Amino acid sequence: MGNGSSIESAAKLSALKIENEKLKAKLAAAEGGKKTHAIVVNSGTEEKFARPDVKNRRVEVSAEAYKKGGGTAYTKKVVDKPAEDTAMITDAVNKSILFQEGSADEKEHSVAAFYEVKASSGEIVIQQGDVGHNYYVCKTGTLSIAVNGTQYGTVRPGDSFGELAIMYNAPRAATVTASEDVVLYALDRESYVTIRKHFKGASAEDCIDFLKKVPLLEKALKPREFVRLAGAMEEEEHEDGSTIMLQGEKGDFFYIIKDGSVAIIKDGAEVNTLAAGQYFGEQALLTEDTRNATCKAKTKTTLLSIDRSNFITLLGTLEELNNRADEGEIKTDLTPDNVKGHKDYVDIKYDDLDIKGTLGCGAFGRVKLVKHKTTGDCFALKCLTKTDIVANNLQEHIVNERNVMLELSHPFILKLHNSYKDTRYVYFLLELALGGELFTFLRKAGRFNEKSAKFYAAPVILAFELMHSKSIVYRDLKPENLILDDKGYIKVVDFGLAKVVTDRTWTLCGTPDYLAPEIILSKGHDRAVDYWATGILIYEMCAGFVPYYSDDPMEVYQLILGGDLKFPSHFSRPCMDLCSKLLNQNQAKRLGNMKNGVKDIIKHKWFAGFDWAGLMERKLAPPIAPVIKSKDDMSNFDEYPEDEVEVEECLEWDPEL
Repeated sequence: MGNGSSIESAAKLSALKIENEKLKAKLAAAEGGKKTHAIVVNSGTEEKFARPDVKNRRVEVSAEAYKKGGGTAYTKKVVDKPAEDTAMITDAVNKSILFQEGSADEKEHSVAAFYEVKASSGEIVIQQGDVGHNYYVCKTGTLSIAVNGTQYGTVRPGDSFGELAIMYNAPRAATVTASEDVVLYALDRESYVTIRKHFKGASAEDCIDFLKKVPLLEKALKPREFVRLAGAMEEEEHEDGSTIMLQGEKGDFFYIIKDGSVAIIKDGAEVNTLAAGQYFGEQALLTEDTRNATCKAKTKTTLLSIDRSNFITLLGTLEELNNRADEGEIKTDLTPDNVKGHKDYVDIKYDDLDIKGTLGCGAFGRVKLVKHKTTGDCFALKCLTKTDIVANNLQEHIVNERNVMLELSHPFILKLHNSYKDTRYVYFLLELALGGELFTFLRKAGRFNEKSAKFYAAPVILAFELMHSKSIVYRDLKPENLILDDKGYIKVVDFGLAKVVTDRTWTLCGTPDYLAPEIILSKGHDRAVDYWATGILIYEMCAGFVPYYSDDPMEVYQLILGGDLKFPSHFSRPCMDLCSKLLNQNQAKRLGNMKNGVKDIIKHKWFAGFDWAGLMERKLAPPIAPVIKSKDDMSNFDEYPEDEVEVEECLEWDPEL
């Protein structure tokens, strides 16, 4: 980001402020004006937590789904450019959050892929509202920034803009116009993601390959566990001649050499040299025996390491791993072709449904309340616009949503009963829950007490237990996706970002406030992101706002990666402890993602005394008792105007449903 700041992000913030001006008078009358809550944090200092002015529902974001392997081998993209231009782009890359934690080689490949773009005076480079694909660095000339037609600022040489566009399909927050003839350098999203995935994926695959060569681990670990162990290994640097471990000292760490070489010295004499890909200290995973040799770096060396305690916390002892019963790998029973065999399938034709009204609106369509003309039974019908899905390259997400829901049957997960399609829409016939969104009740209440927060967090945790047992990652937890049924119990809804993940996946998707660090950094992610989101959810329910908040998504991501987690003074110690463990930056050490899985969350002291059996049997008294007057009562949902514009036909995509 040029000069250490994001022009497009700042413009987005300005745009939001301009849009909110119209609402301020109404909000002031209803809520007493803009609220900034002074709260005493646990350090004893006063910290101001600012809540959003407008209580809008948050919209998920998503890049295109990238298939494993991509089908083609990685080839470095090189666009020749002068050395001074390379230096300028490198400076912008080094300042940007987009390339944080990238290796020197990864950054160099990214810089090499930037290509020159010229624009004449008066030419629009990006248009507010358009979906962007490029990140720009300005070489020469100036450009003006306008938000909703109002001049905002100027782009000068060395400045950069468009970060969100190469992360996912984000509408441009401002219009940027060349004030004079300009020369820019651009990096497109496909190149950025390809480079990130190649380097992060290649590094992880190399580590997995190294681990599989260790005799102690070869038979003890399953394929999924090699992936998790590779993700838990920490990188450390050693200078030429530095001692890594001494003969005779107690051993705690196991090492793999990533780069460089290591001398093995026994009784003062060098007996061996280990190179990149080799390992040492593996006995430390078994016992705290003394080291039988000294190890020194012979060159500048990069090591991957893990200590015994972290290994055991993550996977268990090697004795436990070797002696466990062979349960095989977690497998999905997904059989999308056998739709009618699904236990929740309802044999209703689309033409037999009568539309009663709109329950909600999303980025790609609406959810409507429908009634079966013959029986009078009511359902929710999710109507997804095919043209919008195709325009955003999200076809795979939609197919995943339907297939994943066919796999899940749980008291706290909304049921899929049938699916349909025509030339304009894809339709999902869903179980109807008329109690309203948890989001609405949370915003009205301000915040929940911890007893209520437990009641709403617990069903989510049990739903995740089922999903993860079937290798399904949800990836879009937030109060907006938790609906109350007629009794006040939670249903997890909207599986548009859910996916079967047997090792890890790379698509950047989710809701900005809830994104885990590994998603933002494109490091590859798995079920651990759902436990991070659980921590955000519990915090938001108890505080009334998320721990990392800004109107600007790029600022949100910087706060998340910074990891400065603060708590309001009313949080109990167990609640703070649970949130801290769920919001661990290291996914391998995140509660829920270790050897005991979700049981570590269920047994946490914050849930001490909670009646899990009573929850499953629906014997607990819900904190909120929705008022529902009839089986088609939509009063617990916001009112939406009915469709006014006819959707265009889409003949290029005809999914199998």
